[in-house]
Amino acid sequence: MPSETDLATAVATELVKQVPIKEAYQDGLSPAVQESGSALLDFVKTLRLALAPLQFTAALQDRYVAFLDRSVRSIPEERRILPAPQIAGPILEAIKYEPDDTLIADMYSELLSRAFDRDAARHAHPAFAPLIKQLSVDEAVILRSIFEKLIENDHYKFQFTDDYDAQTNRFLNRKVEIDELPRDGLRSPEDVAIYIEHLDKLGLAAVLQFKNQEPIFAGGAQVGSRTYARYQLTAFGHEFMKAVRPL
Repeated sequence: MPSETDLATAVATELVKQVPIKEAYQDGLSPAVQESGSALLDFVKTLRLALAPLQFTAALQDRYVAFLDRSVRSIPEERRILPAPQIAGPILEAIKYEPDDTLIADMYSELLSRAFDRDAARHAHPAFAPLIKQLSVDEAVILRSIFEKLIENDHYKFQFTDDYDAQTNRFLNRKVEIDELPRDGLRSPEDVAIYIEHLDKLGLAAVLQFKNQEPIFAGGAQVGSRTYARYQLTAFGHEFMKAVRPL
């Protein structure tokens, strides 16, 4: 198990790679900083000392320290390990641009916590941080809603009908009959269809049909169809959500 000094030094060294700083520090931390840091047992104090020579604003340094400390402190000391750089690096780079106290920031923090945790590091896939970066806050809310419903062994239903034009052999004029996906907490609830399309392209979630279409008849002829679908996570999306939500 690495000491807290080792953890702080390793994380600060990764920050050196991610953030433009003076050339003198491009190869890592100075021996003086490492020696001084070794006398400290507290991760926050060690991290602040390790970051001191770097060209961060005070606000950015405070933000990094708070974010990293939150990720580390959620892991029992006996399970803490050094995070893989392909996990930590993209997270530390992305968090510079993400506002505090958002669901996206929480996802980054939880993913980094997994990377720090010996028992959970295998769930911190290298592809997950870049995926978080591509999500809007509304899409993150939708993923959380679908996942929490799945935990209850249930799904949000999406049911619609289409008219059938026999002359052109086409289905058209879609009408949504049931859409159970919650809109509470979404900034732009009118854009749910766009969000789902994006999540589908990311390989995380989709609206999928779960039983056969039902033909609709009138006057002895088919005039439409009814489709029964539901919001679902892909297998990869399920693993993603397990890695980025609180345990």
